[in-house]
Amino acid sequence: MLFNLDKQNKNSKQNSPKYRIWLALLNDVDVENWPKPEDATISETVLKEGKKWNYLDSTPTSINPSAAPGESPLNGVLTLTPVIEGISKKSLQWVFDNTGEDVVVIWERCADGQKFIGGNPCSSGLKLSYTNIGTLDGGIGGIGLQLQGQECPEPFYFYDGPLEVEPDAAPAP
Repeated sequence: MLFNLDKQNKNSKQNSPKYRIWLALLNDVDVENWPKPEDATISETVLKEGKKWNYLDSTPTSINPSAAPGESPLNGVLTLTPVIEGISKKSLQWVFDNTGEDVVVIWERCADGQKFIGGNPCSSGLKLSYTNIGTLDGGIGGIGLQLQGQECPEPFYFYDGPLEVEPDAAPAP
């Protein structure tokens, strides 16, 4: 079960996260009516009626979206590797509750605000797992995550659709 995970307090990290990704469980996605992309862009919601996105703040350089070739030369495998700086009761429980879940993810390019979406039904969503809980590169405590899909001919798209976030997921002012 996904729930909202705000930035960690300053006592649990050295630098504050600057990067946000939005996640929805694949069960909350309308897989039967996944929008047809136009110019590699999804411009409408992919969620079932009444469902909303949740977010996760992580370090900006850790997201590292990468679509590597699959076994078939026609397919790619999308992987994202966000890092949550700091370990709190809420962040650790969030990871334990969501490990093994399939999700759809939206991420944003900081330079121009362009959003992307990965984890479409063709890839069976992106499986969430953790790669490290404890001391990360640079000596900072935190949680390394991996979101990885299955082989798919179109592992991600641009996303210009709505991004309705759960009300209690709004960032603190």
